[in-house]
Amino acid sequence: MSNRYSFYQLHMACQQHLLASLYTEQEDPDAFNAGYVEAVTPRHVLLWSVTPWGQHDGWILRRTEDILQVYMGDDYEIRLQMLVEIEGEEYAPLLDPAPAPEEDLLRRVLLLARERGEIISVMTAEDTFTGTVAQVDDLRVTLDLLDFFAEPDVRAQFALRDILLVGYDTSEEKMFRKLIQNRPKLV
Repeated sequence: MSNRYSFYQLHMACQQHLLASLYTEQEDPDAFNAGYVEAVTPRHVLLWSVTPWGQHDGWILRRTEDILQVYMGDDYEIRLQMLVEIEGEEYAPLLDPAPAPEEDLLRRVLLLARERGEIISVMTAEDTFTGTVAQVDDLRVTLDLLDFFAEPDVRAQFALRDILLVGYDTSEEKMFRKLIQNRPKLV
């Protein structure tokens, strides 16, 4: 994380249940995620993600070190909060019980995805990969990847330290789930 103040802001957003925008690229002001901070640890932040139209879009887990700036209470977040209320979206946490302050959020989210058989997306510096979690240990995650048409592809292993972001139940993963669920109808 770029500074202690941003980390403090993440904690405040989490504790006070405030909608926040998390910026990750200095040169690109459009590179941000907005939503409610569900959990924050020194290494990761879990965000109940919200689209620009006020709709819940799953969860995003990011490394805290990648967050350059946190905004709360600006016009954009106020408008987004209004849209969330208009849409009738109700916040429900992904993790129950809430994680401990020093808990490994990345492992917890990956283990939950494996337990529930959820499709997730994992972003590394090289690419984004979508699939289901086959195995998780202290250093690696193994995913059964899906191809472009949501067909089973290959099994791949990723070092946890190389994971920049995890998407959980976002519109991307929902699209893959729809393709899988409707495959018999499409063939």
